[in-house]
Amino acid sequence: MASKKVVKLINDQIAMEADSSAIYLAMATWAVKNGYKGTAAFMFKQAEEEREHMYKFIHFLGEIGEQAIISKVTEPKADYRGLLEVMQTTLGHEKKVTASIHNIMSVARKEDDYPVTSFLKWFIDEQVEEEATANELIDIVKMAGKVSEYLADKEIGAKAAKKD
Repeated sequence: MASKKVVKLINDQIAMEADSSAIYLAMATWAVKNGYKGTAAFMFKQAEEEREHMYKFIHFLGEIGEQAIISKVTEPKADYRGLLEVMQTTLGHEKKVTASIHNIMSVARKEDDYPVTSFLKWFIDEQVEEEATANELIDIVKMAGKVSEYLADKEIGAKAAKKD
């Protein structure tokens, strides 16, 4: 059985994953409004992924006999100056998610909570991928430059297709 501290941290992570989904939905709607169809497709997929992550945490708590707490979602930022800001915001957010998951792992290890540490391994690997993807998207936008954001948007959209 997980400690109250670990359960609270996991519930906090559930809230963070819900917020992550909302952040990516807001980015997607900004992208749609500004004609970035590829980026919109990518961000809609990211929002779905974050909801799946949230569900994994919720189901895990149930499996160990604990109850998940569903919190109010924080209203995300809705306006951006351009694709670069969107991608930099994505990277910054993913780094926060990574730090949160690492913190849960650290506490679970100190408490010899093997089920939680085993469960979190997948998320740790996932965050390596998420940060690498965000860095790659920043590089794509920087290489394309402001004039070629349309081409960058197309390439980002192709990445969304690969996530299927």
